[in-house]
Amino acid sequence: MGSVRLELIRSYRIGDPGIGLNEPSGLTLNADRTALYTVCDDTKAIFCVDLEGQVLLQQSFFISAAGLEGIALSADGKQLFAVQEETNAVLIIDIAGRCERHQHPLAAMANYDSVAKHFPHRPDNKGLEGITVNTVNQHVFVVKESQPGLLIELDAECRTILSSRFLSKANGFSHPKVGPDKLDFSGLSYDPRSDSLWIVSDQGRCLFQYDWVQDVVLQRLDLEIGEGKRRLVRKAEGVAIDPECGRVYVVSDRDARLYVFKLAAVG
Repeated sequence: MGSVRLELIRSYRIGDPGIGLNEPSGLTLNADRTALYTVCDDTKAIFCVDLEGQVLLQQSFFISAAGLEGIALSADGKQLFAVQEETNAVLIIDIAGRCERHQHPLAAMANYDSVAKHFPHRPDNKGLEGITVNTVNQHVFVVKESQPGLLIELDAECRTILSSRFLSKANGFSHPKVGPDKLDFSGLSYDPRSDSLWIVSDQGRCLFQYDWVQDVVLQRLDLEIGEGKRRLVRKAEGVAIDPECGRVYVVSDRDARLYVFKLAAVG
């Protein structure tokens, strides 16, 4: 994929206090790319919404865990992975059974000592924020929000830490208006066509397309939503990319809105 820009197609309000969908955080497409899953950190539920922001109650369900911040679909489409920021754990949820099957704290994984110093014993609200799955090799990626921003590669069973990378100016994670101490990372989505990761920043109000193999940012795209006066998505907390349809979906925690963008080629 060459250089692209984002064009807003439409936005939809998805917030529904009546069912606990207050501050959506995390986003992933379902198996046939006709709907999206999202979570709220204050509600013990997995919410499913269609591509026009309507909550699909029959495909949404309650679970036992709270404090979820990110969500991703497994490569076979049968499970969901979610992260808890407070415990820095990965949860594996069975879609058909509508229940949590496993919980794997980072601290219990093999090779945790390679990242342990970046996770204080007392939670600092800078823990795991996003998760995605490389659908080619089934490895799972989780992202630490900030201080430092850290991308961690796990095995398919989420039992072993395979490697990790700092997200810093050295590999292209920088912003002209947000300093390195403030730049954060709140969600991510794997792009199989370009074998890259799209990582969203709440403070930067932008997307970074990142090549894991080359360890370099390919481009940074602002999340522009206003015509005329320039406006950007506030508190973007989740992203899902559909490269086959050329669509990028972004969810706002603060405004409880789903934004649908078109990936348009530059030039």
